[in-house]
Amino acid sequence: MEWTGKCWVFDGPAYSRLWEKSAIGALVDGGGLALSDIEVIFSRNHRGISFPFIPDDNAMLEWVNERLMYEPSIIQEYAILEALRVPGNKVVLRDNFSKLGLDDSNSWGIRWASDKHPSRDDPDSEVIWFNSSELLNGNSDQSHSLESLLKWSNEVYSKDRISEVLVVDEEKSVVTYRISESNPTGILRPPEFNDLQRISRLKSIDLGEDGVFIIQDGDWAFDAIGLPVHGGRQLDNIEYEVVQSVTNQDTENMSLSSSIVLDLWKRGLNTRSGFKYGTKWRCYPSDVGEGHAPWLVVDPSSDNPKNWAEACLSSRLASGVNKHWLYPINERGNGWRYLQISRPPSDSRWSNPVRH
Repeated sequence: MEWTGKCWVFDGPAYSRLWEKSAIGALVDGGGLALSDIEVIFSRNHRGISFPFIPDDNAMLEWVNERLMYEPSIIQEYAILEALRVPGNKVVLRDNFSKLGLDDSNSWGIRWASDKHPSRDDPDSEVIWFNSSELLNGNSDQSHSLESLLKWSNEVYSKDRISEVLVVDEEKSVVTYRISESNPTGILRPPEFNDLQRISRLKSIDLGEDGVFIIQDGDWAFDAIGLPVHGGRQLDNIEYEVVQSVTNQDTENMSLSSSIVLDLWKRGLNTRSGFKYGTKWRCYPSDVGEGHAPWLVVDPSSDNPKNWAEACLSSRLASGVNKHWLYPINERGNGWRYLQISRPPSDSRWSNPVRH
């Protein structure tokens, strides 16, 4: 057993079994298995492998202390690996992608189901992980921004694989979520310039923080705009800003919130308050009352979850009421795109063993 500067080469009699049965590490020329620190720990704890430099638990503690000096994330990464591998999944870590002829990727690891093997089967998913306290946006590491996460998920999807995010908290408990790009669309006719101009000319009363009350003349053509109240229509300030900005041909200077609402209207969606679900908007594909609202949309300028712990909680709440939790992302030249964070099926919620 030797350290090459990048990995541990294990050439004990059990190395071929570790690869053939569990796909741990990667075979090296001349015999042996290339293992990372966390794969060494997993092989000792869960595969009964004895390593000469870790004869007992005291030696294990000393070795982990030493390795933490070089790899501070060992404890978190081991929790992630354990959550994936204890149910039987095979996992190839990034350092071994090229050794196994896998495409270069920004993923932390690539996963195969328990009945598959990297030597003969296509992968099921690619994995990336975060600490629960890690910020969703504003991270100095641009590879972890939501924009890059959306790009990563689309790259994974293009390879017919699932995009899995594993989140580890301060107790080293792990939860699993899936991410994808959503394209929410409805069947309502989007309002045009003349429609919004007509609304802007109707008599209105300023309600302050509650928006405006518009005294209608005749039928109201757009169910998505405002709420029917006492024979008139009440628009919140965001909706009325959209009306005014479009009418004044000044959409480039409208607020982030109004820009999202305009995009949702253009998609044929009916926007309503998402207050009772913990988001800014809930969106229907048609008129209210013709079905449930499949989408809950966040307003990044106000009710934006700060970190992954809050995002996971919001997504879980949305899943509990059979809705999709969407985070809007504004890309220059591409307009608004929507990142969906969702709970996986019950048989794919990887979590590490319970510790007491």
